[in-house]
Amino acid sequence: MLFSRHLPRVLGLGLALSWGLCLAQDRAFDYPINSHRLFLLNLAQSGQRLVAVGERGVVLLSDDQAASWRSVRTPSTRTLAAVAFDNPQVGVAVGHGGTLLRTSDGGQSWSPVEADTNGDALLGVMAVGQGRMVAWGAFGLYLTSNDAGASWERRSVVDESFDRHISQITRLADGRWLLVGESGTLAASADQGMTWSALQSPYPGSFFGVLQTADGALIAYGMRGNLWISRDNGNAWQKRETGTTLAFNGAVQLASGRILVFGNSGVLMASDDQGQNFRALPTTRASLAKARQLADGRLLAVGDQGVMIIQAQAAGGGE
Repeated sequence: MLFSRHLPRVLGLGLALSWGLCLAQDRAFDYPINSHRLFLLNLAQSGQRLVAVGERGVVLLSDDQAASWRSVRTPSTRTLAAVAFDNPQVGVAVGHGGTLLRTSDGGQSWSPVEADTNGDALLGVMAVGQGRMVAWGAFGLYLTSNDAGASWERRSVVDESFDRHISQITRLADGRWLLVGESGTLAASADQGMTWSALQSPYPGSFFGVLQTADGALIAYGMRGNLWISRDNGNAWQKRETGTTLAFNGAVQLASGRILVFGNSGVLMASDDQGQNFRALPTTRASLAKARQLADGRLLAVGDQGVMIIQAQAAGGGE
């Protein structure tokens, strides 16, 4: 188990950076915010706009493909862990203390939304389409919405006793959903998250996320440098050697085909053979939480040094 069951995780994805961010509600920022000196956990795209979220309820917006950022104050000073948009105008941000915020103007303003969270941390949110959204978090917290985040219903995962932290839910190419989390949790849903079935896990430690590659393989990653790959829809898994005990918090596949996994203390690894082998790249010198490739090919990431561009393209792709 990653941390004590009695304490919320710092990022919900393994970045052990500052306990104070999630143990108490901090004062709101009251001065201009430097986008490179902010603790950020997630980013999303809303039309042509980029939206990043992080500490003290701050939201950053960029309308020029990350060339510049402006900050938006929200009604919460809790750390925001994730953000997703149903359409370019309507989106939801979630965070510690059961925080749920909703925007209907592309992220320029946010309003709180009530839900049955028991004050537990929300660690992720996903827009499914046609107004349907799901959110998840600590101690088995799982919510669904059919009205683009205006209201939420709490549901159980696997069974009523399930109380593991949920790190990520992702939609697979075959239409199924895959859930990963604490204590080796793996579960699948064939009905868009309405019901879940547990899958056999290859190890008892915590997963912090999963990536489906272009060729259909599943790459699950997590604590202590653990990296696992499945080529049969999650039925069997093989461990990949990484040579590190640092936690992996995120993964992305670039347009070139290169697969990147990244995490604490600047660890960054790449595979150019569809996940068969991984090698270390030069450190990012920052702990990273999430990343996405922009339309111009640049890789935008967020972490403990705010927003940054990472140079990690494959050969022939601008490296």
